Amino acid sequence: MEQDTKLRLENTSSFRNWKINIGANLNYTQYTNTTFQRVFIRSGQTYDYHTYLGILHWGLFGTINYTSQDERFTASLGLRADANNHAAAMKQLSDQLSPRLSLSYRLTEQLSASGSAGLYYQLPPYTGMGFKDSHDRLINKQLSYMSVSQFSAGLSWQKNNMFELTVEGFYKDYNKVPVSIADGIPLTCKGNEYGVVGNEALASTAQGRSYGVELLFKWLIAQKLNLASSITLFKSEYRTNKESEYINSAWDNRFIFNVRGTYNLPRNWSVGMKISCIGGAPYTPYDVDKSSLVTAWDAQAKPYYDYSRYNEERLSTFAQADIRIDKTFYLKHCMLGFYIDLQNITASKLKQADVLMSTGVIANPEAPQAERRYNMKTIKQDSGTLLPTLGITFEY
Repeated sequence: MEQDTKLRLENTSSFRNWKINIGANLNYTQYTNTTFQRVFIRSGQTYDYHTYLGILHWGLFGTINYTSQDERFTASLGLRADANNHAAAMKQLSDQLSPRLSLSYRLTEQLSASGSAGLYYQLPPYTGMGFKDSHDRLINKQLSYMSVSQFSAGLSWQKNNMFELTVEGFYKDYNKVPVSIADGIPLTCKGNEYGVVGNEALASTAQGRSYGVELLFKWLIAQKLNLASSITLFKSEYRTNKESEYINSAWDNRFIFNVRGTYNLPRNWSVGMKISCIGGAPYTPYDVDKSSLVTAWDAQAKPYYDYSRYNEERLSTFAQADIRIDKTFYLKHCMLGFYIDLQNITASKLKQADVLMSTGVIANPEAPQAERRYNMKTIKQDSGTLLPTLGITFEY
């Protein structure tokens, strides 16, 4: 359970082309957690604890915005600082000082340039801050705020509010990310395991980076066509500490592509279509040898990943197309519409890694308890089907 009580004081002042916002915040967080957990690392362990955290947070913030007289140039400069009383590494406002700057300038009537830079801080998950060992001790008190420095710059070309083309490059640098001491994997790369994340011994040593470019295209023909498309090419990587090498993160899909459009036909008919495509995400294969051990499987009833081969495999690219047809009737005081929506008209299949499962049958029942193994099997994970929808809209 997580409960927050918040107090925020804020003042905004404006004069001429300037706008100034300053404020302070005071928060009190109550976090409780009752956990019973069996884990298997090199041997079986059990954690049974109750945690209560009462954390007082405080912070200061301020922003100065400027817009030139001709509105061609805008700038925003901000500063924020946060701290709390949970641990010594988190008590100083100066250690979490976050400057932010964004600039925009209209070079011509049609071409604009923009850029931004900022440093941001965030607390580790409360599951990690409140984790206790078998001696009922909080063992992650040394954790510090996570941070990300991000930079972006881009150009935008717009013509008569009917055509727009934007290109933007970005770079993000992550630091002091909590990493699992048991397997050396950052918590941010464990979010796709569909379980509680952070309830283990951690260290704030992981680093990450993400960089790429995004292209956005919009085209509007009044009463006829509305077309928009975007493509993002990027790379996402993490490493355990400064001495280790970068490896693909769990979110390193490499590209995302979307295009959607609507075309208006005579007699109030319209046809819309959307095409989406995303690169395959990397994944970590299972440790079949460890997962088949009876003591290991019985501890968590799920397979274990082979983190020595972290994200060495990659799923296939997935693409999907949707179509929608609308017919609208405009009556005296209302509008009545009918539509048919066909999602995934190609019935594309999103393929995930096969799941490793125990059959429940022990292959060597005569062996010592610590050496007994289950017979294992795999289950395919494919999803995706054509999904038709009929609908009615009414406006009065």
